Amino acid sequence: MIKNVPKPALKKSQVLIQIKAAGICGTDLAIIKGHLATPIPLILGHEFSGEIVEIGEKVNPSLIGKHVTSEINSNIDYTCFYCQQKKYTQCISRKAIGIDMDGAFAEYIAVESYLLHEFPPSLSFNEATFIEPLAAAFQTFELMPLKNEDKIMAIFGQGKLGLLILQVAKLKGLEVIVIDGSEKKLTLSKRYGANHIINRLEADSIPDEIQNLSNGLGADIVVDCSGSPNALKDAVSSCRTLGKLHIKSTHGLATPINITDIVVREITIYTSRCGPFDKAIEALSSKKINVEDLISSQYPLEEIEAAFSSYENRDHIKTLITF
Repeated sequence: MIKNVPKPALKKSQVLIQIKAAGICGTDLAIIKGHLATPIPLILGHEFSGEIVEIGEKVNPSLIGKHVTSEINSNIDYTCFYCQQKKYTQCISRKAIGIDMDGAFAEYIAVESYLLHEFPPSLSFNEATFIEPLAAAFQTFELMPLKNEDKIMAIFGQGKLGLLILQVAKLKGLEVIVIDGSEKKLTLSKRYGANHIINRLEADSIPDEIQNLSNGLGADIVVDCSGSPNALKDAVSSCRTLGKLHIKSTHGLATPINITDIVVREITIYTSRCGPFDKAIEALSSKKINVEDLISSQYPLEEIEAAFSSYENRDHIKTLITF
């Protein structure tokens, strides 16, 4: 639903960003469907880029006109247990932009200046909407250090995040198997370096196929970013004994998982969310990561309902709201 709201009033430590582009995320869809509880009313949107047009009293005036994006975790207190470990995204006081507080599906957003990340003019506003999800893709590896024996990764889901993780995995020299039900996405995966592709709609047994591609052992690392609560069953079965299972999906639904199999085979479970924006900006600016092909459609804010509908298309990768 679209409605007029007042332009955000700035606190002394904040900047006002005029939104230029914002991406729809699976988390946004989970909120819309009621699978993830949030305060109401709420303006969604946390993958965004824009230009600073106003500043608070305590903010450096040189920031006016800068092209920026923002961390999504605000209200950091820097004093709690997690902050003392420099795990600021887990701060007890944190509130997430577009999830716990108003986000970027609007003309303007007020953001604390310490959350800002400037990106070079050579990076378009559309490309810059991928900074936050690409940072999350890098975080997959930040929290799951690779060992010498980690050679094969299987990625369930080739949406936006899966395709970003695929590209980061190739930068790290991994052999990658991807699983999805969209031939369009699988074709793009192959272009981005996937060594093997599996169409989940055609496979009799995904775990069997992955074992056949990995010397009968299963993948060393399995990443689930499918957005499907049922995918984890196959993900567990596709992981080799003593392997790693990394869960990225945030669909908000109850998910079946074989705990006994995980325990007996001593599989390590990892999870991760927000990651290093600096690495994402560098990778995008240097063209190490391709995102232009991931933009499926663009809609003006007035057509946001149609934009969300487009997200349901199996071949959809990323929908942008552009201003």
